[in-house]
Amino acid sequence: MLSGALIYVSVQHSQEISTTLSKDIVTNYAEELSVKIEKVTSPLSTLLNTLAMGQFTARDVGMPDPLWLSAMTEILEKNQYLDSMYFGKEDGSAFLFQPLHDLKIKQSLSAPVDARLMVRYYILGAQRIQFYDADMKLMKEDNIISDYDPRERIWYSDVKNNDKIYMTGPYNFSNPAQDGITFSRKTRTGDAIIGVDLTLNKLTKLVQYFEFSTNSNIFLLNTESQIMGSNQLFSLMMGKDLFTAKDLGFDQLVKEFEAENSVAQSAKTVVWQGKTWELMISPLTLADNSMLRVVNFVSHDDLFEASSSLRNDLIIISIISVIISFIIVLYIARRIASPLTYLTDSIENIQRFRFQRKCYQASHIQEIDKLNEAMGLMENVLLDFFNNLRNVARTSRPEELSESIVMQVKEILSADDCQLFTNTPDSRDVFTLSAKSGVTSDFNLQCLYNHNPEAFTESIYELTVNEARHIFTDMSCHSGFIIPLFNRNNDNTGALLIGFNLDITDDTRNRLRFVREFIGFNEIVLEHLEKVEAQRNLFHSFVEMTATAVDVKSPYTGGHCQRVPKITKMLAKAATLDTDKFADFSLTSKSWEELLVAAWLHDCGKVTTPDYVMDKATKLETIYDRIHEIRMRYEVLKRDAEVVYWQSIAEGMNEAQAQQSCDSLKQELDEEFAFIASCNPGCEFLDPEKQQRLAEIGERTWLRTLPDDIGVSQQEAAKKRHVSKTLPIIEKILADKPEHLFIWEEKKQLQANSKRDFKMVQPEYRYNRGELHNLMIKSGTLTPEERYNINDHIVQTYLMLDQLPYPDHLKNVPLIAGSHHEKMNGQGYPLQLKGEEIPIGGRMIAVADVFEALTACDRPYKAAKTLSHSLKIMAFMVKDEHLDGHVFDLFLTQGVYQEYADEFLKVEQLDFVDVDALRAVYKDGLLKTN
Repeated sequence: MLSGALIYVSVQHSQEISTTLSKDIVTNYAEELSVKIEKVTSPLSTLLNTLAMGQFTARDVGMPDPLWLSAMTEILEKNQYLDSMYFGKEDGSAFLFQPLHDLKIKQSLSAPVDARLMVRYYILGAQRIQFYDADMKLMKEDNIISDYDPRERIWYSDVKNNDKIYMTGPYNFSNPAQDGITFSRKTRTGDAIIGVDLTLNKLTKLVQYFEFSTNSNIFLLNTESQIMGSNQLFSLMMGKDLFTAKDLGFDQLVKEFEAENSVAQSAKTVVWQGKTWELMISPLTLADNSMLRVVNFVSHDDLFEASSSLRNDLIIISIISVIISFIIVLYIARRIASPLTYLTDSIENIQRFRFQRKCYQASHIQEIDKLNEAMGLMENVLLDFFNNLRNVARTSRPEELSESIVMQVKEILSADDCQLFTNTPDSRDVFTLSAKSGVTSDFNLQCLYNHNPEAFTESIYELTVNEARHIFTDMSCHSGFIIPLFNRNNDNTGALLIGFNLDITDDTRNRLRFVREFIGFNEIVLEHLEKVEAQRNLFHSFVEMTATAVDVKSPYTGGHCQRVPKITKMLAKAATLDTDKFADFSLTSKSWEELLVAAWLHDCGKVTTPDYVMDKATKLETIYDRIHEIRMRYEVLKRDAEVVYWQSIAEGMNEAQAQQSCDSLKQELDEEFAFIASCNPGCEFLDPEKQQRLAEIGERTWLRTLPDDIGVSQQEAAKKRHVSKTLPIIEKILADKPEHLFIWEEKKQLQANSKRDFKMVQPEYRYNRGELHNLMIKSGTLTPEERYNINDHIVQTYLMLDQLPYPDHLKNVPLIAGSHHEKMNGQGYPLQLKGEEIPIGGRMIAVADVFEALTACDRPYKAAKTLSHSLKIMAFMVKDEHLDGHVFDLFLTQGVYQEYADEFLKVEQLDFVDVDALRAVYKDGLLKTN
């Protein structure tokens, strides 16, 4: 506003000055124009009057006088606007002389180049032309015939009065041809007329003499408003006539001006051709009976140029002054307002939740200093609070939250040390240190509880001097507070002990209320984390219970599900320490939990596997070993042999022959059963010859006289409905009966409840308990159906684990647990994963699972293998791309196998292990995978 006011005053003042100056300029110029006109008209009138009163016309026209010509030439040259001068007499003779300045005129007159003066003598019927040089010496003379008679010219004929000067209108001069006007006067004697010529070009030069500036428009008008001359570059003639004021559109302005102004020096502001002008009209009296008018259009821009420059200077000075003042004021204002700006930024940061720790900015205003300091403290407190919220939101462990609490409280209160003590639900009166912020020794909070338990019921308790002396054992702190912690049941769950080296300030006491609220929020979180920890412990206990249940289910595999996690943990720990192949391998606390949960549950699907299948020690074993049924049949056949013996004797057969026949049959029966019994354990490979003999033995028959569909279960009775019930019936000694076949229930179909694409081929029947079918097993004790049921425990593991709602850090537990039977070459089961498709945790569990199974000494179907033999088998499994070579190599080179063997294997299993020899087995394959 100040700047605008200053500039407005400057502009108004400059406009007033400009108006005053313009009026003075117009007045001065009008006076100057009058003087200029006088300078032009006075010499012309004086010249004509002088010549008329002298003896100029008395000279002999035919006798030129060089001295006289030189004098006349000087007179004409000094009157620069005159073109020529002459006189004419009553007898028709005339005399004319004309200075030669223009080269074009000389050329048009055929004058010598150095000619200075041309003189013409007119005598009736003749004309003599002479050219003189600067010294008035005759250079050239021509005589020509001429009909020129001055008495017939308007400059001669129009002169009536002897005392007046007359001016002709514009006309065309004869020689040289050009337009102009003539001023003439009678001589004193009245016998001659004297005249001088002014060309329109000379009049134009005369007009330019009167111009105010190059932008002004000046016109010389005669009484008929014809334009005799102008400073503007345009032809004055329009055809044979001169341009008039009307043609240029200012005739009405001239009339209005002359009607309003009688004083020559006056001026009038007019608008012409779209611009504003100052119009001035001054008379130019060159003859007694005629008057020319000088019409001067002076542009306002030219008039106000000086005043405008002054105005602009005033505006510029004002603006510069205002800018300098503004800079000074701005600098001072910024110095004063900088803390306010800082404060505004702090408030905006708080609004946007962008908190920062900043130092206070000092101000020259005490109140701003106090406000700024209070705002800074508030921002720091909010920063501490939201940092704690952020840490709480990210933590999942009570110890991490405890550390965050003590650090935040120490920062908020500027304490020297802060320690958090907690108790457990089982013993609320026993406090243990959970976290501390300083390096001092542990505070003795238990002492305070033992002597003053009431302090732990208050919101905030300030320690007395004596209490501080006993609690701060090393005297590092001299004063302090305790803030008890409570859960939603109002049970004391701990206490926060805050220590200070110096006396507690009022500012610290003021912030204690915020800390109490701050701790109140963390109490809820601590309680929640305590419950989460309890739930986590419950989950892990349930996982271990599930694994233990699998082990307890079978006394022969007891401990397998507990030992595999131990080996897996040893392997994973070795991998985290490895700087070669496992340099990028690392496990967080959550990753450890995921891996170990998967290891504990890797065989949880075995709860669905029948015990007799999982622990099947002989080929005919189901719930019991059916070799006893076959034995009983052979016992029946042997009894039948004795019956035949007695029948044969009764029928008259020779006793010795009958006895020999009976003994031979019994021996044959004994040998057959002995062979069948030898095939039942499955310890040896059953070659085709033995299979052929079993088939042949199986063709032997025996007689059953009792029904086999009574006293049995409904399911078994249903299978025997279509069997012939006619007794007695002959049956084969080794039977594969329809009732031995168990079809798949719909819910047991492989893909029925699966979320995964299992690649296992399901056999036609769930079980095939045919006696000959089982005895025909080439190796081991399991039929293909039972082998599938054994392998199906992995499918069941997937089905069981996929149903659980996992947190994000455990979502891979099913895949890790279920992939320990996959092979690196992709020929494993149940998903046929290959190479890196198998998670690293699954590959570690696979090594642990195989090693534990080979070295276990509690399997009924095999003897425990030595350490070296087990590792050799596993080395060939690596070579065959069944196990991960890098994991097994780590298992060997880091001594994980030895660590486990020392704790769990029997002494007789421990033997020398040649690690280099074992690595040589799979070295080539390992190099290919690098």
